[in-house]
Amino acid sequence: MGALTSARTVSIEEYLSNPEYEHAEYVDGEVVELNVGTPDHGAIQVNCGFLLKQYLLKNPIGFAAAELHCRLTIGGRPRYRLPDLAVVLAERRRGAAYLDRAPDLVVEIRSPEDSLQAQIGKMNDYFANGTRLAWLILPEEQSVIVLTPDGAPVARGLGETLDGGNVLPDLAVPVSELFV
Repeated sequence: MGALTSARTVSIEEYLSNPEYEHAEYVDGEVVELNVGTPDHGAIQVNCGFLLKQYLLKNPIGFAAAELHCRLTIGGRPRYRLPDLAVVLAERRRGAAYLDRAPDLVVEIRSPEDSLQAQIGKMNDYFANGTRLAWLILPEEQSVIVLTPDGAPVARGLGETLDGGNVLPDLAVPVSELFV
């Protein structure tokens, strides 16, 4: 998914039950539609998801999902976010309409329309709800900003490797493999 495009006020019940909102987020009482990603965005999402899935097949400690609805709480109010990719370290709950917490690892892929400020704001929502590691992939720069709740952002570019930190031990992903 990509940048936020428009918003309209609805109840949580309507947001969760209306198929029209399947690819939208819910922030402060409003449905916030997301732009559809570019072909590069989709290819990066598949590449990253494939690499995470390979790791999780060898290390069955959780699951990875694309565009997983995540129920977060900010200022006592619910928000539903849809990260491009999420890794959840837990038994998979089949049939649930959404994850009732933040994923352990969040991956967002910046679309051309996305502001860096908005993307960082989304990451802060995840961190406030327990996310321990986030990757913000910047396709145009062919780089990744690695974020943690209590550390300074670190940029990784071509020729460098992403690691899973304390979330996915021994994970090593060459940044270049995201952009092939």
